[in-house]
Amino acid sequence: MPPGTHTVSQTARLPEADVDFLYESPRESPQRQTSSMQDLPAIDHAEQLIVLDRSPVTPELAQHLLARKRQRPNIKIVVVTDPGNEAFGGTPAHILASLEEAGVIVARVRLDRLRDSNALYSGLWRLALGWWSDPFDEATAPGQITLPAWSRRQNFKADQRRLLVADDGSGGWMESVESGAALVLHGSLARAMIASELQIAAWSTEDDRLPPSPRMEGRGVGSIDARFLTEGAIEGALLDAMEAAGGGDQICVAVENLSERRLIAAMLRAAARGAHLQVLLARNPVPNRAVAGELLGGGGRIEVRWYPADFAVPHPHLLLVRHRADLWMNLGSASFTRRGLGDLDLEAGVELRMPVRAAAARAATQYFAEYWSSASADADFAQESIIGYWRYRILEATGLSNF
Repeated sequence: MPPGTHTVSQTARLPEADVDFLYESPRESPQRQTSSMQDLPAIDHAEQLIVLDRSPVTPELAQHLLARKRQRPNIKIVVVTDPGNEAFGGTPAHILASLEEAGVIVARVRLDRLRDSNALYSGLWRLALGWWSDPFDEATAPGQITLPAWSRRQNFKADQRRLLVADDGSGGWMESVESGAALVLHGSLARAMIASELQIAAWSTEDDRLPPSPRMEGRGVGSIDARFLTEGAIEGALLDAMEAAGGGDQICVAVENLSERRLIAAMLRAAARGAHLQVLLARNPVPNRAVAGELLGGGGRIEVRWYPADFAVPHPHLLLVRHRADLWMNLGSASFTRRGLGDLDLEAGVELRMPVRAAAARAATQYFAEYWSSASADADFAQESIIGYWRYRILEATGLSNF
């Protein structure tokens, strides 16, 4: 793994006032997502440093970065992004160029340095094309995809992280992580997040203007324990939380795709110990139908529901475990699949352990409850056939699928 990946930060203790869980109710406007708008005030108030990892980079986001750079010429702005969005849409071709012209440090992630998720294909690609193909020489006019760019995309590598860290203009830090909802924090997780992003930027670009990481802060005081986790470290935290759950505990899962075998086994074991599970999935035939059939066959303590087929808001990747008066939560970019949790794609998330009475805990619980109540309990969509089960297992194990 390259530097800046598989990160496990030190535990930071935060007061409840420094943690916000923000989301848009499905009853208000299911066709748009406003959590990303939390980035804009943070950008507009920063005085020293902004570190953004986002794919795609929207025109509105770029405009705010450019405006802040004009207002504060000495501010350091680092944008880490997936280069595939320029070639295949999402980030307009001129956006990153305009940021670079204004003095913003843009790091297009060198995805080739990540581990191969699609090893059968990637081995042949490296021999035939990878040794002479360079992602930064493959840019074309919008809508025109070259063969080298297309062949590179079949490696199924991506930077999925969605986070922002910025100083708050008064000596502190604001951090946000997005996944359908937005988790906004203030304080001492900033250093770990910035350090990880700057390491990725360092091996993705030769720009010598990268700033140093801020000084480590103390653990802090408060009732909420928080950690910053990336890539495979997210899976370790999910498994630990699941294995600690037992009789009387409530486990809530909301995710686009669920296929990681160790996580599925941990869910079944938690249900066998007496925990009650509610699992909310996207209506994807592969892998979710077969996985839903497996979970529903594991006993009556697991419920599965489906997002609407026309669900337009980005799917959250959320796990909640309620144990008596405490709530454990993980929110981040990683889908619960081999690619999302197996040290393959770039992923990031935040783990919180807090009292159920905390405002962030109540908001997260309400968020899940609202989407759960609006979801479909279509048991017929779950698939228990052996063919469907082994199809997804083979695709997951070989990396031949893009989930």
